Amino acid sequence: AVNRQRSVITGDEVRQWNKEGRIYNAIDGVLTTPATWTAVDLVRQTPNVMIRVPAGMVVIPLMVIAAPEATGAAVLQGLISTCNNDPGTGNMTAATPICTNSRFATVPSRVNAYITGAGATGTAPTNVVDLFRHYQQVDNDAITGAPTPPIIYNPRFGLGQEAIIGSNTAVNAFLVYFVNGTSSTGFITFTWAEFTYAEFYGS
Repeated sequence: AVNRQRSVITGDEVRQWNKEGRIYNAIDGVLTTPATWTAVDLVRQTPNVMIRVPAGMVVIPLMVIAAPEATGAAVLQGLISTCNNDPGTGNMTAATPICTNSRFATVPSRVNAYITGAGATGTAPTNVVDLFRHYQQVDNDAITGAPTPPIIYNPRFGLGQEAIIGSNTAVNAFLVYFVNGTSSTGFITFTWAEFTYAEFYGS
């Protein structure tokens, strides 16, 4: 791009997507009220949050930030994955995604985000790809320092595998899991770019 001073501005594709109003964010847990993470072990049908991608849409996950809170002394595990079928949305709550470009803040997302998983969603994910794993033996609350570090999936900076999720014929999904051996609490924020199938693949 060229600005009014006729200087060339170079930006990467994600900045361009943001400029176009394609990037959306959703959260699980608000301000000082964390979400309850009810799952006690990693099970494909019990995600904490999900992006359900309808047929004809494509999503590129950009970042997930998880901040565990009341974790106790049990092992904390995290998993981020994709599937090429509809895992269902049972026991989940619909979130309201907001565009990260405030110019488009009132434009709704064209995919569906779900949070606060409280049980099985309904259907086992198929053709799963695991993009990121986290395993932590120490109690997250016992980590000293300022601040306690969050858990970050950010494939653009080498923290996990990049992925493209979507089909022109079927529902696909992006799935995020955090479990602690017992019901615990925490906050999750997740961000993605979205396109129609035709926009992304040119067909």
